[in-house]
Amino acid sequence: MSKKFFALICIFIFPLVFSCHTAIHVPVLGETAVKIDNIYTEYYNIAENYMSMEKFDKAIEFYDLSMKNKNLYWSALYKKGRAYALAKDYKEARKIYNRLLKRDRTNTDLQVSIAYLYAMEGNYASSVNIYEYLCDKNPENAEILVNFINVLIANSQNDYAEQKFGELKEKFPDNSNIQEFEKIFEEKKDSESEPEKK
Repeated sequence: MSKKFFALICIFIFPLVFSCHTAIHVPVLGETAVKIDNIYTEYYNIAENYMSMEKFDKAIEFYDLSMKNKNLYWSALYKKGRAYALAKDYKEARKIYNRLLKRDRTNTDLQVSIAYLYAMEGNYASSVNIYEYLCDKNPENAEILVNFINVLIANSQNDYAEQKFGELKEKFPDNSNIQEFEKIFEEKKDSESEPEKK
């Protein structure tokens, strides 16, 4: 075997034999971006775990981190708003939901959430206005009507609440909330008639 032939064999065999043992990493195109995306996805998953443990402050922190990924941004922002709402920071939650609503103006779920948050803040007037609008736009949605009646009761608008309750009974006679509302209105009538008895 000639020296040239042996040298050629070494040139071809050497990388094959030693490539498995080398510590040199040859980067693959796009590999860094995938690693970074995975990190942000992990932040999002950590936030979800904190949500399930009801550690809302930690969840918010990790949703913030995951929002640095443009693909996770809007989903993480929505979940962050939900975390604020569950942490009873209704004002911050409302800011986020209003921002989301600017992107999707016809999103009924966001509108319902904002009405709910106003009610939880004690701003019943704003909540009532939104629910009135939503009831007009969604006449076949029993849940919105039920929420509206609850807000009217909380705001002591009993006559209007009873009027809307009449609508609920007429449109949705099988609704599971009817009996509960009947009890509430009965108790209110009893409490109003007690001073007259005295």
